[in-house]
Amino acid sequence: MDNKAKSSEVMFFIGAGASVAANVPDTYSFVKEFIDNINEGDKKDTIKKIVQTLKDWKNTKIDVELLLETLTKLQNKQDEPLLRFYKGGDFILEGYSEKKPLIDDLKDFIKRKAIVSEELIQYLQPFLGFVEEFRPLNIISLNYDICIEQFCNVHKLAYQDGFDVHWNPKAFATENTDIHLYKLHGSVMWYLSNRGGYIKIPVMTPASKIQLITGEMAENLMLYPMQKWDFADPLLELLVESKHLLESGTCKFLIVVGYSFRDDHIRRIIWDAARKNKELHLILVDPKAYQIYNEKLKYYDGQHRIPSSLNGKVVCLPYKFENVFPLIKNYYLTNLRAGLRAENDQHKAELQGGKADWSSIIRLFIRAEYTEKAEYLWERINGSDRENDWSLSLEYHLKMAVNQLLNGQKQQANTNIKKFNKILYRLMIERLNSNITKENHFIIEINFNYQILEHSTFNSKMEDIKNLIVSLYKFCENRQKFDYIDNKLKEITEYLKALIQYFKPFEDGKKSLNDYIVLRKDKISNVEDFEGKFIDLHIDGSHYRYLEPITDIIEIEKNVLKEIIREEY
Repeated sequence: MDNKAKSSEVMFFIGAGASVAANVPDTYSFVKEFIDNINEGDKKDTIKKIVQTLKDWKNTKIDVELLLETLTKLQNKQDEPLLRFYKGGDFILEGYSEKKPLIDDLKDFIKRKAIVSEELIQYLQPFLGFVEEFRPLNIISLNYDICIEQFCNVHKLAYQDGFDVHWNPKAFATENTDIHLYKLHGSVMWYLSNRGGYIKIPVMTPASKIQLITGEMAENLMLYPMQKWDFADPLLELLVESKHLLESGTCKFLIVVGYSFRDDHIRRIIWDAARKNKELHLILVDPKAYQIYNEKLKYYDGQHRIPSSLNGKVVCLPYKFENVFPLIKNYYLTNLRAGLRAENDQHKAELQGGKADWSSIIRLFIRAEYTEKAEYLWERINGSDRENDWSLSLEYHLKMAVNQLLNGQKQQANTNIKKFNKILYRLMIERLNSNITKENHFIIEINFNYQILEHSTFNSKMEDIKNLIVSLYKFCENRQKFDYIDNKLKEITEYLKALIQYFKPFEDGKKSLNDYIVLRKDKISNVEDFEGKFIDLHIDGSHYRYLEPITDIIEIEKNVLKEIIREEY
């Protein structure tokens, strides 16, 4: 491709899941909606029989690609060499030859669904921030729909996809372009004429075949499953250019949205890019992100024995794209970039004979949900340093547990939850202490001494722990807003909420004696005796006499906390 397109630091790679919020069906919903859309009874019965036969064979849901492939093979079954090796057997779709238009019906249905109105693409607005920072933003798409084109139309952005009217890859060199769009499988706006020309026609037409004013017949240039290697010139050139951009040392982050990497050739292109471009990291956005990474990207072989070039270089965000997209640039990407820069600086310090401070950067990777990197660095932190930093330890174990729950790693999540709870129990119950001061009236203060090593003590005010618990609660609450439903996550969220309620009556960890008695009257066995100890303090005033009411207060608060924090979670 003879153009001057440059790779930006951040690129997008979008699959079908990126368009679901625009009412474009995903690969499975397409099948159901297509069947529901058929009005002719015999056609509907036939397609249902085909889908049911595939379900019985695959023992799973059927996606539109397999259905398209099946319809294509049925249409051309006389060309299938495998049939020459079978004798006998009846064709179960009697009269199917008269129903060949089914494949055209499905292609036309796909096209109608791929034409997206502008009011449905509001969820793509965060692209504006990426365009502003990484202009021209490179977007590789496997979708036929016009979501990105409509987004550019609504926001008055200039995009190039290799067409003016006819295919012209030099268009990518056009100055003042906001988005370079590489549609590897074609588009509902692209057509191949029966005279071999490639043209772009942005008109509303539901049919996949049209007649041009020149008299030529043209059919949509959309790459269907049976044509995976039957590339038309534009698609082959776009594929080669996309590979070049990914391999460029300029590209550091590839944000993959709603794509399961079912295509071997796409997976190998990404592997090759990561092998040549050592700084390339993937941010994988999909409800099944971890499963996709573990099964399709992490290893070269199906037996999980040979790590791929992407092993340890993928951030899995198991959320719906439209829910998490507003956070990707200024939260996930910002923390990831900062973490990788800091990690590189620490490596340089080590090479120069210094000691790397991994504790200072691990939070960045936890917040980016880069769980593999966080786990790796956690193991590199000195055990005593790790144990004594209660704030980092709590944040690490809780957020790792939530991320692992979302990724289906329940065993690892349970381990981190138990460690989180153990630290919290030690900090808030075993190390709880109190103090009494007197100005015009007695003030009761609650705080904590978090001590692991014999000679190290970390004094923590209630407000410090409260602020951390509140931030962790918001983290869990936000994950639930991403439409992820998990009973364990709900349980953790309620657990943190109960802790916040414990802190609420105390202002800066303090409470006047009268207010404290009102707050804990059901926990104080004898209120008069309890008050009497403070009257004695007022009379005596000696410091050592504070010990008795302090001991009572500590015991009361521990009992309250034990109702919330269980030693074994």
